[in-house]
Amino acid sequence: MLNFDIVVVGGGPAGMAAALRAAERGVEKIAVIERAPTLGGILEQCIHTGFGLTYFGEELSGPEYADRFIRPVTECPNITVYTDTMVTDITPEKVVTAVGKSAGLIKIQAKAVILAMGCRERPRGALSIAGTRPAGVMTAGTAQKYVNIDGYMPGKSVVILGSGDIGLIMARRLTLEGAKVKVVCELMPYSGGLTRNIVQCLDDFDIPLRLSTTVVK
Repeated sequence: MLNFDIVVVGGGPAGMAAALRAAERGVEKIAVIERAPTLGGILEQCIHTGFGLTYFGEELSGPEYADRFIRPVTECPNITVYTDTMVTDITPEKVVTAVGKSAGLIKIQAKAVILAMGCRERPRGALSIAGTRPAGVMTAGTAQKYVNIDGYMPGKSVVILGSGDIGLIMARRLTLEGAKVKVVCELMPYSGGLTRNIVQCLDDFDIPLRLSTTVVK
C-alpha cells in the first residue's frame, strides 16, 4: 500500500494545476494518475492556437500550453506521476486502486482525492437523433483526435451538428485536410462558438451555418 497526501485522478490541465497548487501550498506527497501515455489531457489534440493569452500573455497551441505545465509537474519533487495508468476504484476510506503498464496493480491510501477527469461529449443517443447508428458518426472531439493525433481522416464529405468552438474548429481542420464540409447545423437560433471562430473557420472557407436547424435522422 502506497501513501500519498493527495491523489489527483486525471493529468489534464485541471489535474496538473491542482497538483502544482497543492505543492506550492506545502503538500509533500502528491500523486497524479493519468490513463493516457502522456500528461496534457485534451490539450494534446488541440493543435490550434488561442491558449495562454490570459495566463502567459502569449498565444500558444494546446500542446505548447500543456508543455508549460508538464515540465514543472514532472520536475517537482513533491509530485509523482503515473501515466498509462487507470483508476479502477476509490473507496470511502480514500483507498485508490489503479492499474497500469509500468506501475502494475497499485493501491494508494490518500488523505484527499481530487477528481479531474474532464468531461465527455454527448453521443448521438443522448441527442435523441432517430435512426440506426451508421459507421462514420462520431463526436467532434473524436474526429479531432483521429486527425490531429492518430493521423486518420474520418471522412471526405462531412456534416457537423453543433456550432460550439470545437465543431467550428473541426470544420476548418477537416477542410484543410481535404474534406468537404457541407454544412454546420445549430439547433439554437445563435451559434455557441466565438465570433472569431465563426469568421475564421466558416466564413473564410465558405462553409454554411444553418441556425435553428438540427439532424432528425
